[in-house]
Amino acid sequence: MSSAYTNRRTERICGLLEWLIPPLLCALLFGLLFFSSRQLSHTADEATHLYSGYRYLRCGDLTISPEHPPLARIVAAIPLLPMNFAVTCGPFRGTDLQQSLEALDWLFGQNWRPAFSQARLAVSLFAVALGALVWIAGRHMFGLTTALVATALIAFEPNVLSFGGLIMTDVPVTCMLLFAVYVFYRWTHNRAAPFFLLAALAMALTLLAKHSGLMVIPIFFVLALVDPLLTDNPRLNLRAVARNVFAIGLMCAIAFGIVWMVYGMRFGAGSGRMPLQRSPAEVQSLTVKIIAAMENYHILPEAYLEGFVGAFSISRESGPVFLNGRIYPHSPWFTIPFYLLIRSTSGVVALFILAVLGIVTAFGRRWREILFLLIPAIVCIAACSRSSLTGIRYLLPAIPFLVILIAAGSVEMARRNRWAGFAVAFLVVLHAASSVHAFPNYLSYANEFWGGPTQAYKYLPMLDAGQAYPEAKSYLERYPAVDCWLITGWQWDPAIYGVPCHTFSPYLPNEIPTRLRGTVIVSSSLITDVRLSESSLAAPFKQVASRDRIGGSALLVYDGDFDTRFATAAHELVLMMAAVSMGQPSVALQHGSRAAELAPDSAYTRGYLCLLLSEFGTPDATREECLTAQRLLLDDPMREETTRKNFLIAVRDKLASFEQSGKLP
Repeated sequence: MSSAYTNRRTERICGLLEWLIPPLLCALLFGLLFFSSRQLSHTADEATHLYSGYRYLRCGDLTISPEHPPLARIVAAIPLLPMNFAVTCGPFRGTDLQQSLEALDWLFGQNWRPAFSQARLAVSLFAVALGALVWIAGRHMFGLTTALVATALIAFEPNVLSFGGLIMTDVPVTCMLLFAVYVFYRWTHNRAAPFFLLAALAMALTLLAKHSGLMVIPIFFVLALVDPLLTDNPRLNLRAVARNVFAIGLMCAIAFGIVWMVYGMRFGAGSGRMPLQRSPAEVQSLTVKIIAAMENYHILPEAYLEGFVGAFSISRESGPVFLNGRIYPHSPWFTIPFYLLIRSTSGVVALFILAVLGIVTAFGRRWREILFLLIPAIVCIAACSRSSLTGIRYLLPAIPFLVILIAAGSVEMARRNRWAGFAVAFLVVLHAASSVHAFPNYLSYANEFWGGPTQAYKYLPMLDAGQAYPEAKSYLERYPAVDCWLITGWQWDPAIYGVPCHTFSPYLPNEIPTRLRGTVIVSSSLITDVRLSESSLAAPFKQVASRDRIGGSALLVYDGDFDTRFATAAHELVLMMAAVSMGQPSVALQHGSRAAELAPDSAYTRGYLCLLLSEFGTPDATREECLTAQRLLLDDPMREETTRKNFLIAVRDKLASFEQSGKLP
């Protein structure tokens, strides 16, 4: 009797813990997101996402940044409705840069601080829901211990903490994709109408979270084919496959209907919307042809389809990348493994090694569960491997599936070997410690094998998204500088956050001298940037060791005397383009000539002056400038990269047109 009482008491305690642990871990995840995001400044694209969501709620307009569906934006913008922010509802017509500047003017022109904080809190709910889904999926597929390990891993996952508290679409699509796959898994077990409808709803939410969420459809089809074929009866297999495919077709129809409702049941994005321009190569692409057919037959709203084509064209743009301290003409084959290796904690890397054998061992008993996690992860990684977009955020949809697999494999090994149980517990604690140690600098996270966040800029690009300005302010309060300069590539002024430095950016009116003396803070994204227009901004700092780092390695601190003529030339080009847009060709020529004097060996500078002179200059000056630009572009080792190649084509076209017209001697 005593033993029975003890067993019942143990069961009650275990049941209580099972109800308490998930909320505690999710609350911990939310707390990390809340306190880390409070210490971050506005980052790239957040204003655009929030502006787009608010315009959707207030105006029903979809012409701002149509390459992203509205789900996450709507959730972020809902807290702003009671604040009654002013907004102009006319359809937007302009470039991506004008769109970004309009969104920034709208946000910072109002009482933005409380609104921005509440919008970030609202969008953080997707990360919390992701933590809950990891628990539910892990518990149902593998049991309580796997659910506990997986949820602990996701709660401290630095890549989820990097983007979960920001007004972005990466964590929302990650959450919705896991939700969709899990519900589909439940439907294959129990083909009841509620699971069927829930799977269709989850598919729709995944499509509405981000355009990359379209991968949910091939994932469903692959799972629908693989699952029945691994059973014993071949005749029943084919019938089950046909039934699954038919069911997925119905799910797609329901999901598309939900997408139509969110887009207001109208095909067009809005009156006066500018159509997306497609290059000849894109027109010939099979993907674009399929999208064009869907557009012709009105399968999905025009804004959704055109947004997908826009996102597809961006992802297909080939170009050089900075990786592991080197510049590659194109993303090397090891890009994805390298990102996963450096951006995962040392604890997760060790758990992965431990889990591989456990997954192989458990496959005979849990093959369905393993395939329902492995196939989505493989599809996500394969989609990223075919894209030119690099960065851990594009791999986020694969991470929850990998985390549950790692937890399941590790727990399987722990059940078979006592030492493995201690190893799993230690590595989970190590994972949490590494994550907490990086707080709040998750955007520039690297594990300890690579030197941590302060050394990540040596290996990875684009670690500064504008997030570290509050930390820069605190840093300069601790270490005051007599002369302080901040060089950034973003469109908003760090002075908004009280940074007491002279700021230079191509998008700000502040002019930078040809020499800088004193303390210079430089965006690490500029140090690793390989684009023609951006790489010159930080040219004098690329071969110099930084004295200190801010925000992990988002901002790099230098002291000394620096020749910044390239940066000054870049500013002159900005003034040149502004003068052209205002119909002042003589002023534009003055700024262009000044830029060429400051940076005579810059292909970017000479190329733009060539294009300007072809419109407003003399034939002799045009020929000389275009030949110089052509020579510099041909001497560039990255000349086959898309931007440089297009630039070279434009210069050659100007030369050819002048020769044909007889204007050149």
